[in-house]
Amino acid sequence: MPGNGHENPPDAEQLLAVVGDVCGLLDIEELRQGMLASLRRALASDWVSLNEVTPHTAEIVTIMQPDASPELWAVWAELGHENPLLRYYLRTQDGRAYRFSDVIEREELEALPLYRELYAPMDAHHQIAFTLPAAPDRVLAIALSRAARDYSDAERDFVNRARPFLIQAYLNAIAYESLRAVERAPNGAPPHAALRAAGLTKRESEVLHLLALGSSNHHIAAALGISYRTVGKHLEHAFRKLGVGDRSSAAGRVWELAGLVGASG
Repeated sequence: MPGNGHENPPDAEQLLAVVGDVCGLLDIEELRQGMLASLRRALASDWVSLNEVTPHTAEIVTIMQPDASPELWAVWAELGHENPLLRYYLRTQDGRAYRFSDVIEREELEALPLYRELYAPMDAHHQIAFTLPAAPDRVLAIALSRAARDYSDAERDFVNRARPFLIQAYLNAIAYESLRAVERAPNGAPPHAALRAAGLTKRESEVLHLLALGSSNHHIAAALGISYRTVGKHLEHAFRKLGVGDRSSAAGRVWELAGLVGASG
């Protein structure tokens, strides 16, 4: 199995290989699969998955390589919210890479029903995970698991070096899919043009469009080269002009103005 391969930590050449594997993938489904396969190779893992979790409704959507049996899928759907790395992220909002061994004692981990009924039967005794940009009410995380040995500090550092490139590739694919959707939509207007027509400034339109694509304020600031505080001010003004009070309503209003969803009133 992949997890029983080399124990040398991934190096700069492998980091470039991961970046090269994903940087040209604009189709979102192709990117998801390509990202998982590339990381699985680089970190010699037995399992890798992309998990979209809605913390308050127990909804979990997962893409996994290799695929799991129906029995294991059922256990994951029922117990996935016990995952210690998910719980750590929800508590801290720190999306960097962490291992099971960083956040929970081994004895406590092995006492979890999730471990006994899913990870132990899978021989997935060690795991490392990190997050990607997602809507405010969701968590999007990539998890890698292996049987034989824990992920090293060097491997965790490698993931954290790769993560900004993976985030940018994911944002690029989301933006590309959004533009394709606008082109396909009857009478649809590009989001920037629609937002300008609704009274927003050019910068407010750019900020709100990135919010609608799932970007956090920190990611918007980095993408546009402005400060985190300035992003907040633009959103405050844009929310007032559009008559919305939260991020989810604002995102819905963007796609409504662009002609991608029906008016809600």
